[in-house]
Amino acid sequence: MRFSIVASALLAYAATVLSAPSPSDFKVVNMLRTVDLMKAYVRDSSSFILENTSSEPKSSFYLAVNSSYFDDDETTPKLAMYEVKLKADDASTTPLEFEIAPEVNEDGMRLVEVALKTPLEVGSSQTIQLVTAVVRELSPIPKKIKQSEPQNLMWEGTKVSYMPYPIVKQRTKVKTADRPPNAYSKHIDDPLVEGTTLTYGPYNDVEPYAYDPILVKYEYNIPVIEVSKLERELWVSHTGGNLATEERYWLKNAGAELKDNFSRIRWQASTMARERTPALRSASVHLRPGVRDVYFTDEIGNVSTSNFRDDPRSPIMEIRPRYPIFGGWNYSFTLGWNHDLGRSLRSLVDSEGETVYVLRVPLIEGLMNVYYNEVEVSVVLPEAAEILSVESTYTDVTEERSLLFSHLDAVGRTVVKLKAKNMIDEQKRSELYVTYTLPSNGQYAKPMLVATALITVFFAVIVLGRIDISIGKTKTA
Repeated sequence: MRFSIVASALLAYAATVLSAPSPSDFKVVNMLRTVDLMKAYVRDSSSFILENTSSEPKSSFYLAVNSSYFDDDETTPKLAMYEVKLKADDASTTPLEFEIAPEVNEDGMRLVEVALKTPLEVGSSQTIQLVTAVVRELSPIPKKIKQSEPQNLMWEGTKVSYMPYPIVKQRTKVKTADRPPNAYSKHIDDPLVEGTTLTYGPYNDVEPYAYDPILVKYEYNIPVIEVSKLERELWVSHTGGNLATEERYWLKNAGAELKDNFSRIRWQASTMARERTPALRSASVHLRPGVRDVYFTDEIGNVSTSNFRDDPRSPIMEIRPRYPIFGGWNYSFTLGWNHDLGRSLRSLVDSEGETVYVLRVPLIEGLMNVYYNEVEVSVVLPEAAEILSVESTYTDVTEERSLLFSHLDAVGRTVVKLKAKNMIDEQKRSELYVTYTLPSNGQYAKPMLVATALITVFFAVIVLGRIDISIGKTKTA
């Protein structure tokens, strides 16, 4: 099982305390680090060769993570993704388990103990890959701009990786979206500027726990979209063979705010000139093949400024809000669609002859280049369904189960709700598996209820038709 950052943090209560690593146990022979600033969050990936320099085989090694990526109450951590993988000679990778210590050292870091699949012999080496994603780490500079001004973001980091072991050689690349950075930390001929990439180093013989601060300011005329909350519901219907999906978004543009009032004339001019803008003008939602009946609504009602491209391989819903979403502005809307249930549901017969159903769906779909503060995914199963298991490839979730009574339900529908915090669009590949059974008597509960209601109404009409409710005439003398 692969532990990710929030799951590991929840284990912080454990009595086991990670011991301080010895710098003489390992050395990093060569390291290439790439900081990706092309999205609304920071993606940091490193590949390095780790060599055992101790006197005995080692079954684990240590990394370090900045403690500022965590809140004290662990409710809104900045660290959205933390993955450690072992790279083989054929370029394939294997996830490694790890545990993050709750203690913070004197440099404001938390140690991460990573377990190797097999002990690393003395003098041997292995290639390790480390990928992290950090949200709410980019700051607009200045915080307020005019409508016609470009947006600039600032990233603060380090030239060298904070490692418990010495680094023989390291390079650090910083990549921006589509234009070279307009300001950055430099020293003589360092860094090397190639288009939109800054290359710092190579640095030789870096001491353990070294830290060399760096600032990069770059133009980013793209919306910095933060989804405060996403509510996603999937309704499973065996009778109709349909999977109905509805997603409700509450989002905010976390970029630079407007200094002056919004000018519609200026906005129309920039639109006609096809100028880049940090305001959210439109967005594309890539859906799965077979989708139909797509709709886009907000608090007012249906939003007609949308276009659905029904590509058999990659359907795309292009949405355009009623107004541009500038920095600091909020917008809430709903996306929905239907899908053939047969594309997501599989059935099999167990040893007892009972049919078992397995529902496989993405944990999240929706927008690109965004990060989510809070995600709730609810799967509403058919009436009388009995859940056998709920599994997800994204492990940082909490599970709730409840009973929902919808239209003409007799025994209610089982609802599975998964809650997650701090997700990024890159985790759209995560999948959710719900295994359940559907008793035959439960499938006929609603038809029997409807039939009973109709029969009752029918007989009530017959009985009432035989009752004489006319007003008789009074005889006079």
